[in-house]
Amino acid sequence: MHLTKPTHLIKSEASRLGFFHVGISKADFLEEEAPRLEQWLTKNMHGQMSYMERNFDKRLDPRLLVEGAKSVISLLINYFPDKEQLHSDAPKISRYAYGKDYHVVIKDKLKELVQFIRDHIGEVSGRAFTD
Repeated sequence: MHLTKPTHLIKSEASRLGFFHVGISKADFLEEEAPRLEQWLTKNMHGQMSYMERNFDKRLDPRLLVEGAKSVISLLINYFPDKEQLHSDAPKISRYAYGKDYHVVIKDKLKELVQFIRDHIGEVSGRAFTD
């Protein structure tokens, strides 16, 4: 009997869901990134995204978001709308705004992935974040 590694199962399902890149890393404190994030915030590089100032410690350590976290799954997806959705006479707005809110679309896919992991690998705790 051939047993597929959990990493391969996760990457394969993520691909089926439309994600074009998957990275799995150890959940740990982001020591190198901490001073960079602090400087970025201090320089007000986050503009009007005031939420970036909240939960500084949780942005640097995923274990504070999910107790017992061991891994972080990072995914990339191209959310470029179909050409049929773009109309030459439409107002000029960001292309991602033509379709359904990408936060909703991606969050639904992430929930599917978490359920797949639970169904095929075992019970896990996790949270899904977009952006």
